[in-house]
Amino acid sequence: MNKIFYQRPITLFKALSFLVIVSFIQSQNIIDAYLIGNYTTTLMGTQAQGLILPRDLDFHKDVERQNELWVINENNLDGRNHGGSTVTYYDAGQETQWTEYRKDSYSGHFMHTASAIAMSENGTFGNTLDCQDANNNSDGYFTGPVLWDSDTSVYARVNQNGPLLGSHLDMIHQTPYGEGIASAGENVYWVFDGFHNAIVKYDFVQPHIVGGDDHSDGKVWRHSEVVVQRSPGLSSHMEFDPASGWLYIADTGNERIIKMDPNSGTVTGNLNPYGETLAGYYNMSGTDWDVVADTGLIKPTGLDIYDGKLLISDYSNGDIIVYDITQDPVVELGRIETGISNQIMGLKVGPEGEIWFVCHTAHELYQLTTLLMGDVNGDGSYTTIDVILCVQYIMGLIDLEEDEIYRSDLNFDGEINLFDVLHIVDVVAN
Repeated sequence: MNKIFYQRPITLFKALSFLVIVSFIQSQNIIDAYLIGNYTTTLMGTQAQGLILPRDLDFHKDVERQNELWVINENNLDGRNHGGSTVTYYDAGQETQWTEYRKDSYSGHFMHTASAIAMSENGTFGNTLDCQDANNNSDGYFTGPVLWDSDTSVYARVNQNGPLLGSHLDMIHQTPYGEGIASAGENVYWVFDGFHNAIVKYDFVQPHIVGGDDHSDGKVWRHSEVVVQRSPGLSSHMEFDPASGWLYIADTGNERIIKMDPNSGTVTGNLNPYGETLAGYYNMSGTDWDVVADTGLIKPTGLDIYDGKLLISDYSNGDIIVYDITQDPVVELGRIETGISNQIMGLKVGPEGEIWFVCHTAHELYQLTTLLMGDVNGDGSYTTIDVILCVQYIMGLIDLEEDEIYRSDLNFDGEINLFDVLHIVDVVAN
């Protein structure tokens, strides 16, 4: 009895001392758990479900549809009409997951060699084309980003037999070899222009009728000073950081990651649009941009941002590199070694912190999941609450569920004790 009575005050005193310290420490998020090797890799999609040279993926932005994962295929290999397609994973990652393959009958032009996809909050999505000319003219340069409606009663359903041009909503043809795309909200998208070696802003303004061809209200701004380089056959993905508003870009050909302020720059002249009339086509200068990382990268392709963490997939070796972009300069936190080289194109973090990526010529979709050890209450973050729960359990003040007990046992010794509290304090601090 004396031993038990002696230990508990000591334990309580130490635990309370640690709580005073960690109460001033910023909590960590679920991405940190991947960096200690605490994750599971699961094959979630194959060619049998319609994956044909997948190059990118994105989750729907509607909160009611946030578990819809859209994968875009580069083109077909089965002898049918040339052109890309999509596979939508409903209830992605859940036991009820199911898929739907769709290919617009006019995708030979509008998804010709599709290279990237981005969902907008307004329900539209855009894609880029990795080709010189979407009509296959050897001396032409008529191609660029395309706008679609994610309404499944419209996309790849309307005008499939004509007379209009399928179900697309709009297209502006000023970017051959488009390798990446990011949504800025509404009908505004930013594009990695591999032909002009620049980052370009597109505003489709008011889409024409479904399947139409009037692009005259479109506006384009080319940021020529943000010089990028494509790597033939590879995507160069982009994403906005919701905290800072900066646009992060995988500059694949230059083996680096850059960022730019999308609100910077001034118009210095007009450009002549190719093959169509536009409301405006402008050259920009004075754009504020910077190099984020240019060491330890070979073929950075996939890119996403999750709660202050920048994730980059390197096509050459399959590594997923994690950076802390809340610090200046950014800090490389570590690497997730998938062991899948020369395959990974697109990368996306799901709503619950799971990491998804597509493998191009393997025609596969993978999901990485983690159990956040030390996240006692399972809310996806390391906080002082997790320390408090662990201490209360040790003192016999509360009971924990089986999964909460498992997440509390950081040293995997089958017991929850002060050493686990120390581990939780450490992960919160570091």
